[in-house]
Amino acid sequence: MSEVGLPVDLMTLLEVQAFLYREARLLDEGLLEEWLSLFTDDGEYIMPIKAGPPPEPAIIRDSRARLEERVFRLTHTLAHSQRPSSMTQHEVTNIELLEPENENMIVVACNLTVHELRPGNPSQIGLAQPRSLHGRCRYRLSNQTGEWKIREKCCLLLNREYPIYNLTFIF
Repeated sequence: MSEVGLPVDLMTLLEVQAFLYREARLLDEGLLEEWLSLFTDDGEYIMPIKAGPPPEPAIIRDSRARLEERVFRLTHTLAHSQRPSSMTQHEVTNIELLEPENENMIVVACNLTVHELRPGNPSQIGLAQPRSLHGRCRYRLSNQTGEWKIREKCCLLLNREYPIYNLTFIF
């Protein structure tokens, strides 16, 4: 039992839930540098095409260095596909603690729906046409210093085997 009388797993679930909701808020508010700080130094962001063990083909397979480049490009350069920036709303549901890998690492699964609206002009694909992307995410979260960090975020999109235009915002 924890100090407040809740089972430790429930406390962990509540902490992880708050962490995932914070991640979603940071992405929706465009606070990408703060979002990047949620990753460990060796963190990875993966969006595979097929379910299966690595190394599966991937739409995105970013190391921490590649994530830093992506965030820099989206926040400090003229990324034509994100000018103006997409407006997003991330919805995180069905959060499950799957298994502890060890005392400092857990595996978490959740469903994620991202609603996107692209403002812009008539020459841009998807102008003012809302779209939703759905996926199942698996996180490996590390807690080395008393706070959760993302060691790996793997999102398997529902429509991953079909054409997906302009996936330059962060799912």
